[in-house]
Amino acid sequence: MRVAIGLVFISLLVLPACSIGGSEPADPPPIDPVLQSKLAAWLEVEGDAPEDYVVGLFSDHDVVFLGEQHRVKHNVLLVQSLIEPLYEAGVRTLATEFGRREDQALIDSLLSASEWDEDLAREIIFRQFVWWGYREYVDILRSAWSLNKGLPEGTPRFRILGINNSPDWSFITADADRDDSAIMRKVWRGGSEEDWAGVILDAVGLGEKVLVHCGIHHAFTEYRQPIVIEGEFRRFDSSLRCGNHVFAALGKRAVTIFLHAPWSGREGYGSRMRHPADGVIDALMLAEGPRPVGFDLDESPFGELSVEDAVYCHGYEGFKLADFCDGWIYTKPISEYVGVTPIPGWVNESNLEHARAQSPNPSFRQASAEEFNEGIAWDAGIARRWGHLR
Repeated sequence: MRVAIGLVFISLLVLPACSIGGSEPADPPPIDPVLQSKLAAWLEVEGDAPEDYVVGLFSDHDVVFLGEQHRVKHNVLLVQSLIEPLYEAGVRTLATEFGRREDQALIDSLLSASEWDEDLAREIIFRQFVWWGYREYVDILRSAWSLNKGLPEGTPRFRILGINNSPDWSFITADADRDDSAIMRKVWRGGSEEDWAGVILDAVGLGEKVLVHCGIHHAFTEYRQPIVIEGEFRRFDSSLRCGNHVFAALGKRAVTIFLHAPWSGREGYGSRMRHPADGVIDALMLAEGPRPVGFDLDESPFGELSVEDAVYCHGYEGFKLADFCDGWIYTKPISEYVGVTPIPGWVNESNLEHARAQSPNPSFRQASAEEFNEGIAWDAGIARRWGHLR
């Protein structure tokens, strides 16, 4: 399950682009006026600016997961903007999917250096995943370094913890290998998301509060992810996600916040993306005037919204939005989303052989650096992926 969902993008140049047909983005379904009034009135009182909302959650939580759909520029900029206000509120730790546990010493040395080391920052991200050549993700490291550089001598520093595993993708020689459990055991080298959670829980055990930045599927705390094949629910994923493990240890001291983005429909994880929450949140914002806002789902009218058209409904009877996560951050209409910025020359002659060996897509074993960089830029194409939505 982890591979099938997490590596959709590895087809890259092999599959044709999803055409949006040149038409105007589609509006979400119309919202009932009574429901619109109820939601808008509650949000006016209970909603917060996204940065204030996230920082405020730490007043009664130890771990906050920010779950993203990858490569959305404003979401990664939000994480950058949170580092200083989190530190001022006493939260000094960011755990990230985009760094490996194996490279923690490198991360620590980068964030404590007297001068910014761009090459080392890129190396840390590249080691985690050779395809992740995006400016905004690298600049999360720079934001933490910049904060630390300005702190008085002797005060605690802000830390970024790499929580990801160190898979060896060279064992994949054909697409079918990703469905071979024996081969995948070699790829993952015994690692699991329980190991991710261990890093977070260790920090909490030392008295730290932790913001976790990762893909939404890793961020699930109470929610159990369903296996859906050809539109049919088969079972819940037996491999618990990072957030599930943290929740098992901390309970409601850990929460999941979803960064508003499209999600897949009932047909399955590979289905065309659509407005989340059956389009109610998008319809409300378009009608009321979009504004960045974070809000809780528990004991709110948003949490009571019934959802039918989502892969996440499978396995749940009477699925409601509060079953999915604890909170929500909306920033702008989906039609205004832009992708992160590809770094020119991310793959080059100095790291090409490593990129070839560690690409999950075996068709790139002999690819050129130019082909890798074209693929990285291709994956950041938000308009191509979600341009059919307003």
